[in-house]
Amino acid sequence: MNKLVQGITNLSKKQRIWLVLILLAAGINVLAWSSPAFCDFYVENIFPWLGGAYSRVTAVVPFSVGECMIVMAILFCLVLVTAAVLRLTWRQERIIRIWRGISRTFCWTLLLFLWIMTLNCFIQYHASAFEDKYMTQRRQEGFFNEELAALRDHVVVQANALAEKMPRDSEGDVLYDGDLYAAAQEAMQLLGMRYNQMQGFYPPPKQIYFSELLSQSYMMGYYFPFSMEANYNREMYIVNMPSVICHELAHLKGIIQEDEANLIGYLACIDSEDVFFQYSGYMGVLSYVENAFLRNIHRDAKLYNEHPAISELVRHDDIFLTKKAWEKVEEKSVLDTETVRKVSDTATDVTLKINGVEEGVKSYSGVVELLLHYYDGILF
Repeated sequence: MNKLVQGITNLSKKQRIWLVLILLAAGINVLAWSSPAFCDFYVENIFPWLGGAYSRVTAVVPFSVGECMIVMAILFCLVLVTAAVLRLTWRQERIIRIWRGISRTFCWTLLLFLWIMTLNCFIQYHASAFEDKYMTQRRQEGFFNEELAALRDHVVVQANALAEKMPRDSEGDVLYDGDLYAAAQEAMQLLGMRYNQMQGFYPPPKQIYFSELLSQSYMMGYYFPFSMEANYNREMYIVNMPSVICHELAHLKGIIQEDEANLIGYLACIDSEDVFFQYSGYMGVLSYVENAFLRNIHRDAKLYNEHPAISELVRHDDIFLTKKAWEKVEEKSVLDTETVRKVSDTATDVTLKINGVEEGVKSYSGVVELLLHYYDGILF
């Protein structure tokens, strides 16, 4: 203990400040894991002010600040590795000074990373679930096969009907000439009238410049805590965009769990006055409810055929990228798509599990159970 105290005493003022700040951040994370009440207070009273102010600043910039930060981080890591190699191989005073400067920058950047992730991401993972706040009357005993079938049929019927209303090009692909960003912001503001956590300012969504790489990862969008932006893949099929954008905007309001953000994206879209958004909402959950239904009936063809069939138009629109978009992605690709996808899935899975989401990437499909709770008393 005496050696520890002596070691701290020997630290410079800046080093002691760094140590205190990193221990404080660690303490906040420990508190977040052990106290949902603390997390709820933070999400309801502090994060809206902090995140809102941050996102208003980055909203002024027309491009993705988060994407620029990622590029800068990669370049900095390359510089760090290069400096480390030079430090080990050359003993010149100038190299030593450069290494010290870069290593100090790395330490302070690491501290900043921890604080931003704590305030804009980690705490939110341990707040009360959306259904605990807004679905207090939900049943506890679970749902029957007929209720899952009713949910699936509702989504299919609505998607089939709306698919007929969509304007299309010569290839049969959906066209949209509305203001995507304004409609998304309006849809989220409207949802805020029902759920107070959704109230407040929404920045314009940002396209990802390197969307080809994002496509190889099979990612439609991502929430970047360091810039408080809703980023989306500009190469994905247009039908996906409204629900994905609303999903990412939900993260800006502290809805960090992926299944809950899926639910928010769905509700915001289907409640919108924009028919295209409504269609995107149903299409955004179609695969989840369809797969859950198929598993539930053990893929029995006879049972399946007793329910409304998914129309050809809907099947045409139920894609990630168009064929033309995939050709563009593969043409520009440097790495193998399957490799990129596996790395991305693994990284996402690990990140979610580290933050206490035991299901990992499977948590996205949890939207089906949330939809069953939402429609309890409405569809069945």
